[in-house]
Amino acid sequence: MASERKRGDQLEIAILEAADEIIQTLGYEKMTFQNVAKQANTSRTVIYRRYETPVDLLHGLVQYKSKQILGGKMMDLFEEKESLRADLIAVMEIFQRIVEAIGPKVLSALLFELRQRNESLQLWLNEAQESNMKLMKRIQDSAINRGEIKHEFSKIQMILPFNLLRLENVLSGGNVTRAYIVQLVDEVLMPVYLS
Repeated sequence: MASERKRGDQLEIAILEAADEIIQTLGYEKMTFQNVAKQANTSRTVIYRRYETPVDLLHGLVQYKSKQILGGKMMDLFEEKESLRADLIAVMEIFQRIVEAIGPKVLSALLFELRQRNESLQLWLNEAQESNMKLMKRIQDSAINRGEIKHEFSKIQMILPFNLLRLENVLSGGNVTRAYIVQLVDEVLMPVYLS
């Protein structure tokens, strides 16, 4: 009996899972539409209808994995704590869950494409940074209201936690522990924000 042809969301998931499998086993350079189509048991034409380029497919994969692990946006998942330190630890733990879901190989592929100056990926990164900055503004405003700080964070201060965690994940192969996050907050971020 022939297998039933996948459609809609089921087909989309098969394509994204195939792309991820190829990146994990063969490397990003082998994530061609031809290889993904073969792995997903579909045609290249079907993939071209959804994604213009492999970079668009990579972006789709990152969004899929992020949504899968979180089920929503970071802003919606963040719950304010009793202090700036606790808020920073909480947001870094949420962000780390996203990075772990994406995985070091997919993260490395993203960084590779960013180095190629891919415009669509750069736009997406800018949107992600804007979202991260809104979350950091919320943390900043709470810290001001509690009297922990008297000043607003600069743009660099707002994106610093996310950039440091991305970098550490790439360098460590994704082996970032809660102890590292606490140390990052205590030894790097708190001195930056309290100065």
